[in-house]
Amino acid sequence: MKFTHLATVCAVAMLAAGPAAAQSVGIGAGKQGSQNYATSAAMGKFLSDELGLDVRVQSYGGAGQTLPLLDSGRLDLALVPGPDYMAAALGQEPFKGRKLENLRTIADMGPTYYGFMVRKDSDMETVADAKGKTITYGYAAQPALALQVDGILAAAGLTIDDMQQDNVPSVPNGVDDLISGNADVAFFAIQGGKAREADAAVGIKWLSLDDTPENEAAMQKSVPLAYIDTVEAGVAPGVDKPTAMMAYDYMLVTGAHVPDELVQKIVALVHDNPEKVRGLYSAFAEFKAPQMAKDVGGLTMHPAAVEYYKQNGLMQ
Repeated sequence: MKFTHLATVCAVAMLAAGPAAAQSVGIGAGKQGSQNYATSAAMGKFLSDELGLDVRVQSYGGAGQTLPLLDSGRLDLALVPGPDYMAAALGQEPFKGRKLENLRTIADMGPTYYGFMVRKDSDMETVADAKGKTITYGYAAQPALALQVDGILAAAGLTIDDMQQDNVPSVPNGVDDLISGNADVAFFAIQGGKAREADAAVGIKWLSLDDTPENEAAMQKSVPLAYIDTVEAGVAPGVDKPTAMMAYDYMLVTGAHVPDELVQKIVALVHDNPEKVRGLYSAFAEFKAPQMAKDVGGLTMHPAAVEYYKQNGLMQ
């Protein structure tokens, strides 16, 4: 099911219907079981409960599908990994030749962590140990994620040519292959529901990187917005000890078609309720309101968000 945004019609209908009519907002999310779907559903409920919006969260394969719909005005909001957003907004791989010019930043939601998951009984401990193993790859529905796999491998001095490839349509499908034994290594977000499923099914752990400036620079050749950061023990399934992993910021993104009034309501709600935001889902645990206006790669921010941030001292 797809949702067509009719901003002007909705606005007129709301005025005519009075306060009982809730404004409809479509949020594009990743595949069910992914971290992106869980965070999007949590954000949707937050906006519905606090602002009285009629929020509809729709599952798609990944950013390769949601961002074009957001750009065309058929969706209104998306929580997007920073690297995916940058690639789409600047027309970089895998969006080369199809730059999405109508995407607008609302807020930086803080860091999220991705890495390589293996079975708990594996003798692998570091990404370098995975050389020659079968790794999930391809991600036709989430093409930017292949670049993230490349980035993690590069941080360990490897390339995809050093691995055996298990091509899957999406990262949740890759976790299924790890569980079934068709893959030795699966790329995934540490807070995703599928990670908990895999841990319950076979037991998992995450491979670590060596956190050096050289390794981070190698990673950033594939994923410019990424960095290496250490995840503390116990914060997610399979993290039994401090583990250095790839991190990047999650972005709350809208389209140029979304009205200023709605954007300012959302920005104000998120800014004024940092504790509630951190409690929505574990991926938001490091959210900090003063960082919402963080400049990420010079990407275009929605003018209503800029106005709010300037009025509240978060931007000059």
